[in-house]
Amino acid sequence: MRGETVTVVTAGSKVDPYSQEAVESWDDADTIKREVLTVAPPEPRPSGEPVQDARNAVTSGWTLYLPAGDPIDRANRVRVRGIEYPVQGEPSDWGRGIVVQAYRTEG
Repeated sequence: MRGETVTVVTAGSKVDPYSQEAVESWDDADTIKREVLTVAPPEPRPSGEPVQDARNAVTSGWTLYLPAGDPIDRANRVRVRGIEYPVQGEPSDWGRGIVVQAYRTEG
């Protein structure tokens, strides 16, 4: 079973033009990116539609199996097949590596 290369994205920082303080930035030019080869293929999460009145939303994402010791955490985002997803919760120990849940809701 072959893995797949995904990109782990970490927020950078920039100076807020109003407060002149350093703030987190997800602008592409400010972020720090590193590629990681998963230890198993990314597993699609089932899509879901939240049950709320007057809201058409879809949640979708991936379960990723990364090498043991990878420093990813919930402050990161991952780019899988060209789409960026926030990491949800803390990674779990899988025995052969770590499991990361990454999904987003649109709409």
